[in-house]
Amino acid sequence: MKTKEEILIFPYSGTGIEALDCLSEEQCCIGFISDNPSMIGTEQYGIKIYSREAFQEFPEAKVLAVNGSPDSYKKRKQIIDGLEIKTDRFTTLIHPKAVIGKNVKVGKNVLIMAGVVATANAEIGNHICILPNTVVHHDSKIGDYTLVAANNTICGDVIIGENCYLGASSNFRNGVKIGNGSLIGIGSNVVGNIGDNKMVKGNPAKEYSEKSD
Repeated sequence: MKTKEEILIFPYSGTGIEALDCLSEEQCCIGFISDNPSMIGTEQYGIKIYSREAFQEFPEAKVLAVNGSPDSYKKRKQIIDGLEIKTDRFTTLIHPKAVIGKNVKVGKNVLIMAGVVATANAEIGNHICILPNTVVHHDSKIGDYTLVAANNTICGDVIIGENCYLGASSNFRNGVKIGNGSLIGIGSNVVGNIGDNKMVKGNPAKEYSEKSD
């Protein structure tokens, strides 16, 4: 009988809980990892919550890191790198109701939820979360450490930089480029290129600052 791939999910969070639905029959979650002392040692959804010491306690377990939000996405790379997990130890979860084309490239430590569609020659890098019902069209690329919220439509030949956050229900015109570290607000229509470390929102999407929001 084939042994299931054991997985530790970091951190215990909403996205971490949702990741459970993406486990295949060959995978199982043996624990959540939390930095919250009040959670360590408890059980949630029948799964024990551990401190980071579990990475050493279960050296054969694979790891899925799903940290990040609109407020903390810029720290995603720093936090994941701080786990000091070798790249080949990270796993990838793809919901059985996601549709991933034959020529699509998917990296390590990727979470792809239900209803996601990725088509011909799309590239999904490492350390990426894509929430439900997002479409990634042909020849588009999503850079490492980027978070993609639900219901995004990424048209063909779009380039999304590293460590970005794409707010829910946003649309990206064919061929646009999004710079590293940028945030796209909820419900935006992106029709032109966006530089590095920008925050944009609206229809069409325009730059804004936290002070003016």
